[in-house]
Amino acid sequence: GVAFEQPNHFLKLTALENLRYFAALYSHRTLVPLDLLRSVGLEEEGDLLVGQYSKGMKNRLTVARALLNDPDLLFLDEPTSGLDPVNARKIKELIEAQKAAGKTVFLTTHNMAVADELCDRVAFLVDGQIRLIDTPHALKLQHGRRVVRVEYRNGAETNSGLKTCDFSLEGLGSNVAFLSVLSDQRIETIHTQEATLEDIFIQVTGRRLL
Repeated sequence: GVAFEQPNHFLKLTALENLRYFAALYSHRTLVPLDLLRSVGLEEEGDLLVGQYSKGMKNRLTVARALLNDPDLLFLDEPTSGLDPVNARKIKELIEAQKAAGKTVFLTTHNMAVADELCDRVAFLVDGQIRLIDTPHALKLQHGRRVVRVEYRNGAETNSGLKTCDFSLEGLGSNVAFLSVLSDQRIETIHTQEATLEDIFIQVTGRRLL
């Protein structure tokens, strides 16, 4: 199944009519069109002409069409583009369901947060070549800073400003300055400085995502 970023539907047909038309092109039984519309949150708009749809609605219909023949291999191009957070979540859950069912999903996106959330492996493609490929977790471990950042306020002053300190993870348990901050100051946040996939892309390729 394939879903391109730019929707391409019969605008003078309804969503249901579009799906039924494409279902008729297959020689084998397909999934039920209304069930597919329900899975992408369009069941209430199934009888509307697609020409009346917003870009986000057309994108969701494109994903539904890609699933018509219950494919084992699915190619999705920017599947959450133009979607509000609620409907983007529906599409993400649909992708997760496909993965759980043993399907293979190829996802192309400039949204590194989506790639981080959904992908088991990420490949950075630059000028037609794969520059780097690994799991999101492994990439962030390899390219992240091995430091922990502590944000704190002066323990003796109720209205003191927020201060920030970075400490190396190496020998952190015996770092006197780190232990002093923990014991003497009022801690607001503490977390490791993990690289994002966008940070890694820029670091590896020298380019910013468009």
